[in-house]
Amino acid sequence: MAHGRQIKFLQLHTWFVMISGPSSGRRQRDLTRMQPAKESGQSLSLERKLKLHEARESIIGRLAADLPTSINLDTFLRVIVAELGQMMEVDRCDIIKLTPEGELQVSQEWRASDAVPSSLDARIPVDVATLSEYIDIKRPIRLNDTSSPKLDHKVRFFAKSLGTRSLLIVPVVLGEEVLGLIGLHQTRAPRHWTDEEVSFLVSIATQLAIGYQYTRIYTNQKREAETTKALLEIANVLNGVSDFGEVTSGVMERTLSLVGADYCALGVLDSDEKRIRLAAFKAAPHAVTDTVRGLIETHGQSLDITAYPAMVDVLAQGKTLKLLETDLPLPLRIMFNATLGGRAALVSPVRVGSHTFGLLGLVWSQPREGFKDQEISLVEGIADQIGTALQRDQLSAEVMRLKHALHERYGEDRIVGQARTIRRAIELALNVADTQTSVLIQGESGTGKELLANLIHFNSGREDQPYIKLNCGAIPETLLESELFGHEKGAFTDARARRRGRFEEADGGTLFLDEVGEMSLAAQVRLLRILQDGEFTRVGGNDVLKTDVRIIAASNVNLEEAVESGKFRRDLFYRLSVFPIQLPALRDRPEDIHLLVIHFLEHYKQRTGRFVQGISREALRALTSYDWPGNVRELENAIERAVIIAAGRQIELDDLPAAITNTVAKREAMLRAERAHAAREGRSASLEIEVPTSMDEIERKAIEATLDYTSGDKTRAARLLNIGRKTIYRKLDQYNGRRNDPDSKIE
Repeated sequence: MAHGRQIKFLQLHTWFVMISGPSSGRRQRDLTRMQPAKESGQSLSLERKLKLHEARESIIGRLAADLPTSINLDTFLRVIVAELGQMMEVDRCDIIKLTPEGELQVSQEWRASDAVPSSLDARIPVDVATLSEYIDIKRPIRLNDTSSPKLDHKVRFFAKSLGTRSLLIVPVVLGEEVLGLIGLHQTRAPRHWTDEEVSFLVSIATQLAIGYQYTRIYTNQKREAETTKALLEIANVLNGVSDFGEVTSGVMERTLSLVGADYCALGVLDSDEKRIRLAAFKAAPHAVTDTVRGLIETHGQSLDITAYPAMVDVLAQGKTLKLLETDLPLPLRIMFNATLGGRAALVSPVRVGSHTFGLLGLVWSQPREGFKDQEISLVEGIADQIGTALQRDQLSAEVMRLKHALHERYGEDRIVGQARTIRRAIELALNVADTQTSVLIQGESGTGKELLANLIHFNSGREDQPYIKLNCGAIPETLLESELFGHEKGAFTDARARRRGRFEEADGGTLFLDEVGEMSLAAQVRLLRILQDGEFTRVGGNDVLKTDVRIIAASNVNLEEAVESGKFRRDLFYRLSVFPIQLPALRDRPEDIHLLVIHFLEHYKQRTGRFVQGISREALRALTSYDWPGNVRELENAIERAVIIAAGRQIELDDLPAAITNTVAKREAMLRAERAHAAREGRSASLEIEVPTSMDEIERKAIEATLDYTSGDKTRAARLLNIGRKTIYRKLDQYNGRRNDPDSKIE
């Protein structure tokens, strides 16, 4: 069927090329024979006229009753062509639409049987304006017998390509605009189309045009009403919620649904207004954003805007940037398509008063001819509402930046990762944060237990109250009770004065007890009393003190096992573990290693002031494949060290700690040994390729693996690879210089 439509497409295209060439005068004389003829004397029977009248009234009644509020126009037209085809007793009835590209396309079709050839979805690449010079497409066209020798042979060819022996075409016209064409086809025998039949079809076409006009008016009004309602909803969100993350998430999600973009981003200028920081990013459910998310992960969430003049102009002039791929030079278009996954974009300034503090950008992955004024006004209105709401709430851009910086310092943004386990831990922490419930965080050393405790405290409602931290494993057992509960003067040697303990210092706030499993059993008893009654006494004292403290405990040992072995009180364990949260080891979320590397790389570049060009793929591969017994803390230390060593260049494998490079060396040695062993046994060896990987990298891996297989025999390796020996030498020289190849790094 598809092959037949392609042939038909070529036939239609050939015909329209023929009629648009020279000799237009003779051609126009031929085509005038396609206009309605005068009444020939043949007339329809009274019964037939009555049926046509009833059919017309039925269609008009349905249009009047249902349009424009409930009819789906495409579905309605499919029903219409079926009713018309059966009423007019033809072989095929179709509707031909004018596409935005200026082509004709068969959009709806009815056939009396499967034996009748189909033209559904066939596209006719013709310039309608040019066609109008030869055919008056605003008037009906009837061809009683397309095989008549009186017709031009090109017309006969066109009719034959449609599988039509007799043809009646009536335009659907709205004012001076031709919306489409209704076609009736007789495929097997000639037919005389009477004036009554033409008039009937013209009346139906007129009613369809009116129905289409009402539908279009209603749709535009409905769209405007929806836009107004959406802007009111956005205003309510901005007015009713003070949390910046919640505000931006809700507003951007609504914006995407309104304009049909694939994703949108909100950027906020830093204080020096030279860099813009990604404050929020939202993608539509259908959008594919892996590339742009990878770009964010690679370059971090901050961008130097001075390198992008167009962005500087938007901020300076305060005008929305309309970006279409067709307006871009080819190199920029390729970058826009491949890197951002975009075919069109709108970038609108976000203002607080008269000052621009950021940008709101929306990207479409499908090509567009342009943007409607309504779309641009909507995006600008949303951007203005964000700015107006911030101004109304007396939140200047600087305050906004400071709040976000505080949130980043103590909040969720410090916990980097997208793995399901780490996101679940964050979700649990935020759920319990604004309660008074004790929390027990368990996980190996270096997994981020203190960061999660910070997240809980700074989202607890006690963030303005004291936040005291104590590492129970770092204090001698004899001094731990004094640290926790304080002591009276003379309570023990060197107790020269009364001292407040951590529970008194944390009154009204939060006390974070790290490595709580290291507490002595005596200290555990006193801690249990505080958790039960909120009461304690200082060491060496008799006064009972009251305290209101929220406890967050953390342990890198399994407290359940400690309970079973008698090292930790069971009743205290149950008191602390009312709300347990387990943090995963880094080896259990390897997908986050790349994100953490980029995060720490940016962090220590700024903290140390060292310029680092990036990190080589070989070094990154070593980091992502390492087991990380010290978890995130070990990774952070490795990156800090590498940034210091690699100042002024990219980080290479040799810049990483010995534990990592030794692991890589052992793995490569095992691979070489396995390949050599496979060669001795006469069997093949496997080669693992990561995706995505460049063709040059795949080639390098294949050559090096084959050399391992041949134990370094370059002649044999060249023969197995089916390349010349000189090629191998040239490639190896090239690989030895790969360290300085800018394409081998990740910035």
